[in-house]
Amino acid sequence: NHVTTMVKDTARAMKFYNELLGIKQIESQVPNPEITWLQLDNGIMVHLIETDEAPVKPENTHHAFEVEDFEGTMKILEENGYEITRHGVRYDGQGFMFTHDPDGNRVEFCTSSGYFPAPGRPA
Repeated sequence: NHVTTMVKDTARAMKFYNELLGIKQIESQVPNPEITWLQLDNGIMVHLIETDEAPVKPENTHHAFEVEDFEGTMKILEENGYEITRHGVRYDGQGFMFTHDPDGNRVEFCTSSGYFPAPGRPA
């Protein structure tokens, strides 16, 4: 699904990720000007997040895994003692939730964009 990278200067980072590596910039999926969205040809996205906290600190990064059974995944995590620290539905209908692995690394689980049936949205 996606990886996040903390950067101090988005323009400088874009020269590397976009111009050098050829990762295409896409339209922002959330209303946050600090995040620049890129996407590989295989659909995996790279989110460049501009912050003075770059380079990376463990609490600022996360891995995201797309799951088919969102509610089932949430249930399994909770049954095994993993707290869901944040969850919801993005404006494009994508369901998301965050937890932490045993070492405290932030992990996100999400549905395909536009797949999660949100209240008031067609399934």
